[in-house]
Amino acid sequence: MDDLPFRGQTFLVATSEDLADKVARAVREKGGRAIPFPTIRLVPPADYENLDRGLRLWRTLDWVVFTSAHGVEAVVDRSRALGVDLAGFQGKVAAVGPATKAAAEGAGLAVSLVPNEFLTDAIAGALGDVCGRTIFLPRSRIARKSLADELRDRGAQVIEADAYDAIPAAPDIDVLRKTDRIDVVLLTSASAATHLMDLLPKDVRDRLIHEAEAACIGPVTAEAARSLGFRVCAVARNHTVDGLVESLEEVRANG
Repeated sequence: MDDLPFRGQTFLVATSEDLADKVARAVREKGGRAIPFPTIRLVPPADYENLDRGLRLWRTLDWVVFTSAHGVEAVVDRSRALGVDLAGFQGKVAAVGPATKAAAEGAGLAVSLVPNEFLTDAIAGALGDVCGRTIFLPRSRIARKSLADELRDRGAQVIEADAYDAIPAAPDIDVLRKTDRIDVVLLTSASAATHLMDLLPKDVRDRLIHEAEAACIGPVTAEAARSLGFRVCAVARNHTVDGLVESLEEVRANG
């Protein structure tokens, strides 16, 4: 047991409420102390108009592009409310990363495309010629607009839909005040990083920046972490929870 790579280290798990326990468990399996600190709560969108529009056109779409597993879950839930049979899909499905692909396949959708880079922006190029195509893009309300903008610039008709919203959660900040030291902050999204710093009072925020490094699930998250003042020690190549833990394990092994 002494060879566990994270032994003796304390990790702050800053993520969405639904992922906090999963990430914490992965850290503990490697010997680390994990403090789940969810900074994001996922909620239904305020307006279903575009999501419903995409689902009502489901059989006529050329592509549906999922940029997160949460987007898949939201589409599945809303399709049931509308009585839309997802099995009737005639177009193609693109997914950003293996976790999103697994969620889509779990919903009975065959995934035709996963970009080599697990980045939202990478999928635009991977889709190829989209001129005249109708593309359904269900994603978070706070997602970046660059993918939809690029697809429109290339002639696609894009149905951009708020499938869910990400709002600040309400973690117990006293947990951090009572913790002697945080070695690493694990960040699973740019919004998790931003909400973390927004939630913390200045003294706790300054302490965290001073004493902790950040391990990030991907380059977009790493960019956000650096802009907030974090020293980034690891960026996952495989943008999943397992990939995040593996990247940090490699960094620790290489000293």
